[in-house]
Amino acid sequence: MSNIFKLKLTALGHPNPDGFNCEDEKEYRSVVLWLEDQKIRHYKIEEREGLRNIDSEQWKKAYNTYQTDLVSPVVQGTPNEQLNWLLCYAVRLEYADNVTKYKNAKVEEPKKAAPNVVSSNPLDNLDFSSPAFKAGVERICAIAGVGPHVDPKFQLAAVAKILKSAPHPDHPKSEVNMVHQPTDVQKLLFIQDLRDLQTKINEALVAVQCVTADPRTDTTLGRVGR
Repeated sequence: MSNIFKLKLTALGHPNPDGFNCEDEKEYRSVVLWLEDQKIRHYKIEEREGLRNIDSEQWKKAYNTYQTDLVSPVVQGTPNEQLNWLLCYAVRLEYADNVTKYKNAKVEEPKKAAPNVVSSNPLDNLDFSSPAFKAGVERICAIAGVGPHVDPKFQLAAVAKILKSAPHPDHPKSEVNMVHQPTDVQKLLFIQDLRDLQTKINEALVAVQCVTADPRTDTTLGRVGR
């Protein structure tokens, strides 16, 4: 609760929001008087005498009357609830007196770092330029009858076109043990497509997490976010 008081006192320009102790009776009364004198101004100056005598035993009675006169909804609440309502009321009055000033104010929000998505998909760690990958592509191309090319992905695209028209190419007898089933070939051919899909999924997750992370809550409006 003290942090809430600190934020509101700071917004209202209180001289010592960091040092305010809501549990100290004298400090509590001083803040109430300060709010009436500087922000709320419900009473005329001469009518504030009861609140001004913060050391008087009659102060509590004057404070209860003050709460009633303001039509506070927490007259029967705890002292902290009563003070919190006074602070909220003072903030509303301060805003109403300076609508243009606060309406045009811009708050620079800190940049939110995008969450680091750690993927367990082995395709994300596959090196398409590695010698082992290139060698595997060359063996598949030899089986499918595709000529050499500097880009192994280009060769895979060519093999894919062949498999669409003839999904079960004849294997040279010397290579029959290298590929046991046509599905093995298809899995290798679509590695790049699967990797691209996984990358797009990761990017979507990051985008969603950036939008939904840490929504601000405005309890006075009774809703989450703005």
